[in-house]
Amino acid sequence: MKTDIQYNFGDQYFEITGRSQQSCDDTSKIIEEHLIPQLTALAVDEYKFHGTFEDFESMLSSATASPTVSTPSNVIRIKGRPLNLEKLDQDVAAASTPETPVADNQTGAYFYGDTESDEPDSDEEDEFVETFTFAKNVSDPREVLTGPPVNNTKPVDYLRVVGNDTNTECSLIDRRVKIVGTSKEAVKEALERFRNLQTIFKRRRRGTQYVACVHYPTEAPEFGLYFCNLERYAQQNYVDILERPSAPLYVILPAFKDRTGKYAKPVDLLDSAQQNPTQQWVQRQREQQQMQRESTMSLDERMRMATLEHKKRGFGNTNAGMAPDLTPLWGENKNYVMRSSAQPSARPPVSRPSSGAPEPPPRREPENDFPSLPSAAPRVVPKKTNTRRVMRLTSQKASVAVFPGIPRSPSNMENLRVYNFHNIKTALEEGLNGVRGFKGDVKLSAKIGKVLWNQITPDVQKQIWTYTDLNDRLMKNSGVKPVFNNITTLSDEIITKMSEVLPSPHSRRVSFEIYANARNQPSMPYQPVVMYMKNQGVVELTKVVTTTNKVTEIEWVSLDRKFDFQFLLQTEEKTRMDVKPFNTFINRVAVNPETRHITFNNVPDFLEVNYILSKQTTIYRIVFPIVAEITRVERLPLVQQIDSYGYEKILGDTGKGQVWYEFEVFYSTYDAIFKENQTLQAGKLASWTSDSIIEGTENVNSLIEYIRTLLTMVEKFEGALR
Repeated sequence: MKTDIQYNFGDQYFEITGRSQQSCDDTSKIIEEHLIPQLTALAVDEYKFHGTFEDFESMLSSATASPTVSTPSNVIRIKGRPLNLEKLDQDVAAASTPETPVADNQTGAYFYGDTESDEPDSDEEDEFVETFTFAKNVSDPREVLTGPPVNNTKPVDYLRVVGNDTNTECSLIDRRVKIVGTSKEAVKEALERFRNLQTIFKRRRRGTQYVACVHYPTEAPEFGLYFCNLERYAQQNYVDILERPSAPLYVILPAFKDRTGKYAKPVDLLDSAQQNPTQQWVQRQREQQQMQRESTMSLDERMRMATLEHKKRGFGNTNAGMAPDLTPLWGENKNYVMRSSAQPSARPPVSRPSSGAPEPPPRREPENDFPSLPSAAPRVVPKKTNTRRVMRLTSQKASVAVFPGIPRSPSNMENLRVYNFHNIKTALEEGLNGVRGFKGDVKLSAKIGKVLWNQITPDVQKQIWTYTDLNDRLMKNSGVKPVFNNITTLSDEIITKMSEVLPSPHSRRVSFEIYANARNQPSMPYQPVVMYMKNQGVVELTKVVTTTNKVTEIEWVSLDRKFDFQFLLQTEEKTRMDVKPFNTFINRVAVNPETRHITFNNVPDFLEVNYILSKQTTIYRIVFPIVAEITRVERLPLVQQIDSYGYEKILGDTGKGQVWYEFEVFYSTYDAIFKENQTLQAGKLASWTSDSIIEGTENVNSLIEYIRTLLTMVEKFEGALR
């Protein structure tokens, strides 16, 4: 840093001039900590302040002596002109010989050597200056230069942090950061750090990236994707949800074409509920009575009644108002339809009655896929249709799905695998590049569960889609959103059968996750935190997480299988555990080693517990470096009670809460690589890259090995539960 230092002898203060406030503050700190103590040590003798003031003994003796005794005065007062310091300097310089080094005079009252302030102006050429300009899509540069609070302190000032780390002077001028330093490498490093800080800031505000992949376990011809309501899913007993959402949920089912070239009903699709004969008879009687009443009404009254009846029938029906050329399939209530206008039509339009009354819906049997043709249709049209159906090539290709003996072409499945891997690799590369500069915990894991879908509109329901439409058209344009149930099962029997296909357990651990609202000052707002506490004989916190950010979610749908899985790349921001209110709270926690009951007290005005999860994890080593974990999770009910001393306590009653199971699979090598991010400096990027994570080392593609292991587990679970 380049500064100009002057000392005012009259007022006795240092005047420091620099390019930035930071350099002036740092110089002032150096003077206070190093220069002034040295000057004090040289100016004061070994007796410290002895001789500066009158001795206490002499003052005491003069006060106790007799007033009649007079003592001669030893004070000599000399009058004259003040001391000329300039003449004194000239005399000292003349007395010193040329051979005498300047260092010999350093013991005097003044230092005559060269100082940094005495350097000539020609040294300005040794300084390097760089300027970083913020992008136009950054509205406020101060948001980029202000980091999150660290260890319950004030937000981090990246200008000062980067300047201290690189030994440069950094100042914000409008939308530019001016960087000045004496080393070209240091200035370049500071410039790169500010560029990284801007990239990290913009990627942090993007939100979670969702990518869906569809996989079929065996070789099969081309298939379509149908969104089936969860209530009509044949394997719905294996799909567990902790909290029922307000909107309906759907499952993707594969639909193959039959020998006629039309999509056949999916195997796991249940028939829609049909009305019993009594309900059908009552409905027909009401319709006949309605028609008799309307025959005596005027035209305006009949039109008004028809409008009301139409609204009544359309209320709550997602398919109300559809065009008349939409024909339901598979005996459904128009949940899935195809446009008959796209196919060769063999019947003329049906004329409606002229009475103005709404025509009653035709009665259909559950086994009929389509209505029968009317008798008034001309004979020539069906002949042309039959001729065209015989010559269509699509009917010949579609027969492959019906006759398993015919060899199937693997080209479709190979294209599907390439498409899935491309989507996963692209999403992970973008997500990993976004977290390289993140300071904290970075996790990449997979969980077994079920991929569900919501925000399904009638337009989406009435069509069958291809796997290429899922990400590009449905999720981006139509607003369809995947929802992972985030649990594996609620059943002890199911998780037992799943664990039987795994090797012997390697180890076990017990822990608590305490979800609370906390703050370190009463004037600050509460912030949600998660305190992780291990239960291994000693009650202590392992970490405190303040923020969890989901970067990338990859939903892998295994068609015709009970379970799917999800890849999740997420980050966690941590804070210190040895500060208030966390250290105060942990001192009030007690755990019974036998019953695992946990008791605690909130910290008034600082920490309030919302709920506690008790976790018992069993660890399995599959194939190095892949590790599987089955965790029994219980949400403990919190009960107020009074202990033996009369104090109120809160009891986490283990064994009486809601229980579910989670099945997670980890690639342990990733955990070791991501540890570098825990000690990352501001604006620095980790040494690992997205290629080193995805492609792995030693000619082993870690991502492919990861996916292959998960698919193998899904197939084994299917066989164990069949």
